[in-house]
Amino acid sequence: MSLPEWDARTPMDHIRKIVQLSGNPVWQVNGRKFGFGRPQFATKELAEAALADMIRKRGGGLSPGRRDVTFAEQAEAFLAHAADGLAEKTLRSYRGHLNNHVLPQFGKRRVTEINTPMIKSLLHAKRQPIPTIKIVSADPKKSRVIDAADFDAATMKLWPEQDAGASRKLSSTTVRLIRASASVVFASAVEDRIIDRNPVTDARVSRRSRKARAASNIAVPKERPFSQAQQDALLAWCGERDQELHDFIFTLLRLGARPGEARALRWGDIVGDKVLIEESATDKNEITETKTGGKRAVDMSPELRDVLRLRQLKRAATDTDYIFGNGVTPLAVRGLGKRFELAMRESGITGHVMYDCRHTFASVLLQRCRDVVYVAKMLGHSDPATTLKYYSHFLASSSRAYVDLLDTTEKNGSDLAVVPNCTVQGSENAA
Repeated sequence: MSLPEWDARTPMDHIRKIVQLSGNPVWQVNGRKFGFGRPQFATKELAEAALADMIRKRGGGLSPGRRDVTFAEQAEAFLAHAADGLAEKTLRSYRGHLNNHVLPQFGKRRVTEINTPMIKSLLHAKRQPIPTIKIVSADPKKSRVIDAADFDAATMKLWPEQDAGASRKLSSTTVRLIRASASVVFASAVEDRIIDRNPVTDARVSRRSRKARAASNIAVPKERPFSQAQQDALLAWCGERDQELHDFIFTLLRLGARPGEARALRWGDIVGDKVLIEESATDKNEITETKTGGKRAVDMSPELRDVLRLRQLKRAATDTDYIFGNGVTPLAVRGLGKRFELAMRESGITGHVMYDCRHTFASVLLQRCRDVVYVAKMLGHSDPATTLKYYSHFLASSSRAYVDLLDTTEKNGSDLAVVPNCTVQGSENAA
């Protein structure tokens, strides 16, 4: 079962024409599903308007007092009403994980029937290896790998050579997103007073060891940031073949912006030695607020200032024009991705995505200035703890005896017990 895109059309099967004992025809709306009884109206138009209002007030057909709402109905209503409050990618992620993993299991069940053991069973099953087989693809000379459960002997043909015991496994991130997608639907059911408690809340993995928890805290592997040699190779190729891509990647490496934020930058966002990051561009080139909803001013290094100034002079751009793109609209994400993949392939770089430019900015800046609060401010993290969670492993300890700094109190008369190790001069980024 899959979730259709939200359709606001009024279901006419809830309206019927009846004749009263007096002989007068009226239009009756079956609003019991929505908690409104069966009101009658003189015209069909009034009945349709009343039904539409019932649906709008009760969440696309879900009544707070109803106990027979299925999980698929609750999920459909949640996605419809969350469309205005969630980012496009988040909404698409919820819909995809619900369609592929949760609805096949719970779609036809009533929300009230689903309990915590069922959720735990689902998540446990998603962590298990999934057997796979090879079938003949559209090209008879090539094979294609599918899940063994999806094989249809009537329409598919097995590849002659099979790998014994072949399987695949969902990543821990995918399982976590499956859990989150189910949780938000149940949370909406709690708000609608269909259930009293979210069954996903108690479906947590058993307590792990301290070492396992510490290992999971490192969300960004050490190899993810670009090395200096990779940066040089990538920028050199782009400088010769694709100047706009060169400027865009250089901006990501020196500004630490998310790709969507960089695509939404306008020339008017450059104020002195700072770049104001206030908006982000979606995959459909719609301008929205940033991921965290906040605004920040990021210091601009001299090299980045020169690159952007030269770009502006060549284009004779105005303050309202986008820095990257045709000026009127931002860079299209699909075309940008293809250009980046080509540059990576021609530069001989593998295992990286465009977002790694932000990781590179954070890791290099943190290594050089060692000021977590400053780096968090540049990245747009409201809490420096977020910065430490993702990038603390780049703060390699040195052999210097920092405890000796405690003795400086008597010499300089300062009330501070520890003298800062490094200060950021001016407004220049070290990344």
